[in-house]
Amino acid sequence: MVMALCSMAKSATDGWLITPEEAQMQIRDGSYADPVSAIEGYGPAIVVKRPKMLQQLSSPIDILVSFEPGMNGDIADMKTLKVTLVGWIDIDITGRLTKYISGTNLDVKQADLPGGDHRLRMSIKDVEGKVNERDVIIAVVKK
Repeated sequence: MVMALCSMAKSATDGWLITPEEAQMQIRDGSYADPVSAIEGYGPAIVVKRPKMLQQLSSPIDILVSFEPGMNGDIADMKTLKVTLVGWIDIDITGRLTKYISGTNLDVKQADLPGGDHRLRMSIKDVEGKVNERDVIIAVVKK
């Protein structure tokens, strides 16, 4: 899933959800050989509601991800949510996002991301321990 975004907004780590330094440590050629879904499991469905795929946004941007019951019908255990910036060096950014958890949603307002492509891997388990992962590539338009 690729989303084109323009951004300059507020979140964590000196106002950045992903810092420019972290972005520089990621894959630079834009090629992602890995599948869109890291682990297609029986855990909660990971549904990106905002922004829409390929939607170009002006800053600031909002991100809304819903964690819905998976194939077995069990609800997401939000305490198991892990979000990783995937690249040459993987960076766990979960701690920057916990304040945006509301129920079974991750509702980030005013996310600040530097220009470039950013692969976020979201992993979550349901209350029975079944896992699901999804990779989301966010392509931020450089200003």
